[in-house]
Amino acid sequence: MIRYEELTEKDAAIYRKLRLEALLKNPKAFASEYAIEKDLSVADYAGRLSRGHAITVGAFDADQLVGVVTLVKETLPKMQHRATLEAVYVTPDYRRMGISRKMIEKLMEIAREEGIVKKFYLYVMAANERAIQAYKNMGFEIYGEDREAMREGDAYVDEYMMARFI
Repeated sequence: MIRYEELTEKDAAIYRKLRLEALLKNPKAFASEYAIEKDLSVADYAGRLSRGHAITVGAFDADQLVGVVTLVKETLPKMQHRATLEAVYVTPDYRRMGISRKMIEKLMEIAREEGIVKKFYLYVMAANERAIQAYKNMGFEIYGEDREAMREGDAYVDEYMMARFI
């Protein structure tokens, strides 16, 4: 049975391990790169997990972290109703089980309880049709396209910008 919970500094080592896996197995899906993050320490990852304006939810199978997603909240007063989903990843053996959806729903639950964030944003590669459809099924709508949003080697990657109210 998969459980979903907010990660804290105590989870930094397992979070680092899964993040590096994500960057190795799906490099085009992330703005960062394995070559950069492999040199970050567990303490660096603990710092990420302790940011007051961000929440990371993990999916656990027993003690194994199998999925993560981070919500970064805007800090400026006029923008505090907004937050962006980042770094969604589920390890390959656990895909197509609804884990990403349940992690995002957990973040929505936390945001509703806090009562400040009202709108979630995300960016997804335009070529990732499965993820786009999954986000649409969760109520996200495409509101724009960012052509050549990232450069991967000699090629560019386009992204869709999606949002939904919670």
